[in-house]
Amino acid sequence: MFAALFSSLRPHQWTKNLFVAAPLLFSKQLTTLPLLLRTLLAVVAFCLLSGAVYLINDLFDLEHDRAHPIKRLRAIASGRLPLAAAQTAAALLIVSSLGLAALLGLPCFACAAGYLIVNLAYSLHLKHLPFVDVLSIAAGFLLRVLAGAVALAVVASPWLLICTFVLACLLGFGKRAHELANAGDPRRAGARGDRCWRATGWAR
Repeated sequence: MFAALFSSLRPHQWTKNLFVAAPLLFSKQLTTLPLLLRTLLAVVAFCLLSGAVYLINDLFDLEHDRAHPIKRLRAIASGRLPLAAAQTAAALLIVSSLGLAALLGLPCFACAAGYLIVNLAYSLHLKHLPFVDVLSIAAGFLLRVLAGAVALAVVASPWLLICTFVLACLLGFGKRAHELANAGDPRRAGARGDRCWRATGWAR
């Protein structure tokens, strides 16, 4: 069960949380130990929080995933990870991550809480709205950078924020374009987000 739980946290996606360390990199204080430790704590907090978000998303999408030819193999959809265990783990991860963020100060806690709220909204509804889904993902990247900045009590460069937002949007729209290009693949049958994007005519 622990292997199923760990895979559901999507550890291969945690590299995205390195954006939390961007303010430290651009502050030119990489050798300052206290700042390194605070950045490390912030990165860990967001890894825990993003793991909780993936669990919650899988719980919300349970019935859809069970009907999907590929996603039905996910730990929760396949039954390898019991619902009660997934719910408990998500709650513990949220409490732990927000607790770590709070240790770094109220502004960092606010960024982490904002990240959680944005992702809950994404899982519930925003991911089905063309363009809004990508913008909400980009907002998550911005909140990562802001969390890293406030954890160090430094001001995030406007250029860093702009570049982060643009890069996140490019990656998001690129992913959507790839999904639309492969929409005819029968293995992708039932992808609700793809249907919404095709309905806008964006794929033409």
